[in-house]
Amino acid sequence: MDAHTKKTEPTNTDIEEDDKKPCILQLPDHITVPIFCKVPIKTLIQCQCVCKSWRHSLSDPQFTKHLFSQTPPSFLFHGLRGGPINPKSEGYLLFDLDKVSNPNDFVLKLARDPNVHALRVGILGSRNGLLCIYELNQRHFYISNPITSESLALPVISLSPHTVAYCQRRRIDNPYYCGFGFSPISNVYKVVVFMSPSDKSSEDEVLVLTIGSRIWRSIGDVSVYPSSRFQPYGVYLNGFLHWVGQYGDSSTFIWAFDVEGEHFQWLPLPPCYLDLDQLPSCLDLLETQFTLGVLNGCLSVTVRSCSTRDINVWMMKDYGISESWTKELEISNEALDCPTFARVLKFTEEGKVLLLNGSHLQAFTPGTRGVVMVEVDGIPSLIDECVHIPSFVRLRDIMSG
Repeated sequence: MDAHTKKTEPTNTDIEEDDKKPCILQLPDHITVPIFCKVPIKTLIQCQCVCKSWRHSLSDPQFTKHLFSQTPPSFLFHGLRGGPINPKSEGYLLFDLDKVSNPNDFVLKLARDPNVHALRVGILGSRNGLLCIYELNQRHFYISNPITSESLALPVISLSPHTVAYCQRRRIDNPYYCGFGFSPISNVYKVVVFMSPSDKSSEDEVLVLTIGSRIWRSIGDVSVYPSSRFQPYGVYLNGFLHWVGQYGDSSTFIWAFDVEGEHFQWLPLPPCYLDLDQLPSCLDLLETQFTLGVLNGCLSVTVRSCSTRDINVWMMKDYGISESWTKELEISNEALDCPTFARVLKFTEEGKVLLLNGSHLQAFTPGTRGVVMVEVDGIPSLIDECVHIPSFVRLRDIMSG
């Protein structure tokens, strides 16, 4: 055995230092790691500050994958105080929406991304414990882990002079429709962006960035594009990102992007859908809201009619099969107090329906009239919500390219 492979024996000093450590810090990894898997995430965040060995164990890729599979999903919100004139960020709040009877007992406060200073931000989505954040006024994208406080600024997209002029003329602050996806096949993360058309083109250019690469790749133009009347951020499910899209001025449907194959396919809207070419008998459809989501593991559409302002929730029980659309819930406008926008977030274990009505969290019990306000940690306004499973995954472990 040469000098390069000779194992170093522990010195007396090393042994004495180990003896001074508390017993729990002397336990080997094969004992501590299973214990960590049973500890609440709030406690694990404190554990990573105890010592280097624990921090290393918690960020091990195999451990983070195992822990993620056992951690129940929560909801992450960006909290604001101070009102619309002088808003103040309260950072991110993570809590279990099943415990709406007393949510403050289950709130975990997380710091905002240190690289993002603007209040006008959007959360494109959460994938495997990572957030993709979009800074609206600066048009910057970031990948962030609020548990480890790591952040990565993505390459800036250069807008052509034609697009800049088009946005200024139309007073478009956000020229993008975006999505944050993950491919379990190749184990890569991607950001997808639709560029607004300019006067020289009626089609959207689609750009894709694989996290770890420094290049936005164009995969061509599409004549079907996310509608400006619906949500700008893609909803992720089954390896696809979903938007409500339009083809010209006549057809509206769900436009799905395959994150692995980087191609599009379409899915039908629920039977409530009416073609825009049936005007003028359906003029109110121009103001009908179709909001996509994921409820109980199924693609969902929340439909709010302009004329009645009632809300109907549909779920696609068998993904991709139009006949599997099922109406799960109907909430009258009287119960919602005339919302300008309301999105169903979850059906809770307590039999309640959680909604985000504007910037306010509300609980509705089917069979009753009216909703109950749910206050989280005394913070009045909640925005940019997403389903989030906290993880200790390190950004270096997800880089590709």
